[in-house]
Amino acid sequence: MENKDAYIEQLLSEIEGLKNRLYEADSIINAIKEGAVDALVLHDEGVPQIYTLESADYTYRILIEKFSEGALSITPDGLILYCNDYFSQLANIPSERITGSYLKSYFDDHGVFTDLIEDALKGTTKREVLLNVKGRRFPVNISFTSLAPTVDAIGVVITDLTEKKQHEEALLKNQQQLELKINELNATNTSLEQFIHVISHDLKEPLRKILMYTARLDTSGYTAENNPVGVIRSSAVRLNSLVDDLVKYAFSSVKDDMADIDLNKVLNEVKDDLEIIITENNATITLLDLPVITGTKVQMRQVFSNLIANAIKYSKKEVAPQITIGYDIATEADKFYYRVYVQDNGIGMDKAHLNKIFTIFQRLHLRNEYSGNGIGLAICKKIMENHTGRIEVASIPGSGSTFSLFFPINNL
Repeated sequence: MENKDAYIEQLLSEIEGLKNRLYEADSIINAIKEGAVDALVLHDEGVPQIYTLESADYTYRILIEKFSEGALSITPDGLILYCNDYFSQLANIPSERITGSYLKSYFDDHGVFTDLIEDALKGTTKREVLLNVKGRRFPVNISFTSLAPTVDAIGVVITDLTEKKQHEEALLKNQQQLELKINELNATNTSLEQFIHVISHDLKEPLRKILMYTARLDTSGYTAENNPVGVIRSSAVRLNSLVDDLVKYAFSSVKDDMADIDLNKVLNEVKDDLEIIITENNATITLLDLPVITGTKVQMRQVFSNLIANAIKYSKKEVAPQITIGYDIATEADKFYYRVYVQDNGIGMDKAHLNKIFTIFQRLHLRNEYSGNGIGLAICKKIMENHTGRIEVASIPGSGSTFSLFFPINNL
């Protein structure tokens, strides 16, 4: 009997609770119907969900407080009615001291504030301005939006531009420094070119006279070995060649306008230029089909002229030079290159010397063994760098060398 009474008592309590919840729900619905409470009704799988705008307004206020920009509301004459924490921190003034003050007092130029208010009363206006808080000036982007006729007030959003301006100033400063360095570099290059021209002219002119007048000297009574005039003449010839090579090396750094270059045509022109030494040495040059690359024609002629001349110069005694020039496609780190190779059957080089040959004035043989100043391959290296490529060599002593030129392929 006691259990039955307790159970009835529990049921009555639950019924009372349900009545209270039903009364509250009924009161909310009636209030919504009468317009006393704004609400939003959403249906989720047939189940109605009621959201009052009172809770939405609370969410909105939290959002404004956590906003990463300054937010204020002001009267039409600029009295601050509200400011969020961000603007309080930006101004470094407690929010309770900001509220009740006039926004105009924070403007570096009060006239700008007046213009913004006038524009805001017509709708929305935005401008970059300078704020002045206790003598501390900082740039902001400020937006005014009239809240009329709902509220006789103006909403204000402020974005601090200090960091952005600092980045812009740093970028501008770096750009100015870069332009200054470029101008200095251009001036240096111009001076260097003028210097090279002067040196090549001023050195070659007396050299020509030395060669001319030594040819007139009486060398009778001297043998070929002890002829001082012969020594002077050969030294002058070598110096003249060195000046020419130095000028070529200096100008190999100059980047002319790039264009599509058919290497087949370039190689045929180089063969014509070297016709005499090719014929004299009974050399055979086999040209396979070559690609069209992006580059400068003059420098390409320099590269292949040097490589072919070297292949003939360093050929084996009593063995006719045989030179084959072709290409294939090479890939490295997802980049594609035309690998143009120049292969010969010459004397070859020891592996230990392969890294030295592209250094200016580097020679692997005595001057009386092979002529030259050790500049040709250094010129080739600089020209390939101009073409954002590179030159490599593989060689076996007694079995010849293969020079590989790598040209980037931009459309693959």
